Amino acid sequence: MISPRKWILKRPGIFIPVFFLALVHAKGLGQVLWQEAASAALGGCFLTIQGYSCANQNPGGLGLIEQSSISIQHSRPYMIKELGSSSISGQFTTGTGAIGIAMSTQGLRSFRQSSLWFSYGMKLHSGISAGAGIHLWSSSLPEQLFYAPGCSFALGLKISLNDQWKLGARLFHPAGWSAHPDLPFRKQMVLAAGCSFSFLQAGIFYTELHARPAEGIVMCGGLEWNLSQHTLLRTGISTKPFLFSWGISINFTRWIADFAFLYRTDSGLSPYTSLTHAW
Repeated sequence: MISPRKWILKRPGIFIPVFFLALVHAKGLGQVLWQEAASAALGGCFLTIQGYSCANQNPGGLGLIEQSSISIQHSRPYMIKELGSSSISGQFTTGTGAIGIAMSTQGLRSFRQSSLWFSYGMKLHSGISAGAGIHLWSSSLPEQLFYAPGCSFALGLKISLNDQWKLGARLFHPAGWSAHPDLPFRKQMVLAAGCSFSFLQAGIFYTELHARPAEGIVMCGGLEWNLSQHTLLRTGISTKPFLFSWGISINFTRWIADFAFLYRTDSGLSPYTSLTHAW
């Protein structure tokens, strides 16, 4: 391995496999590296769910939230410890809108990928909300004193047509900046659109299309079923690569615990957990 000028890699072997696996993980989840468990259980659908991580998923949903909340999440892609990711997010109502913040980190001590989102969503009209977010990230090799920071932004929209139908859209990374544009740490543009439909007073069906210019269209679908007053069951499916998922959500009044498992046929199982306090 030939190091760029002025870089001296003491342990180059640790960089190659972890960096490769991190890229595979990003590609498989549409570059939503730190999904909350609810989204993972629905096959990657996130545009119209009543989630607690709108800041880094769909900032357009912030304008329609009814409660402030703080969430902590953890996942271990493919059961590999080195790819484990942890995050904390919060969204806080401000009258006609809400502010969202999300901080995440992933990887080994020798190779880290960190992310920070600042988002704001505003209610434009009854049932219509739009939002925008700034995304700051850094890929680093601390032992080598090498850092690759970057920034981009996202735009989001969420529309509640009635009690049954909801629409959502998000444009991620239409433009951005990277300190090392020659390295593959930079993000790719993703345009996502989808809808959800409530039926039988207990179920919600989700469907979304995620378009990436370099890779084509990914289709996601999910089903949420209200098993009881405090329990939700979820399942989902996605293409490119093919994966399916399932999960459960337990509501303890002001506390919500979510658990999900996502299975990729080419690389295995990934567990997700999240704990949320809402008020």
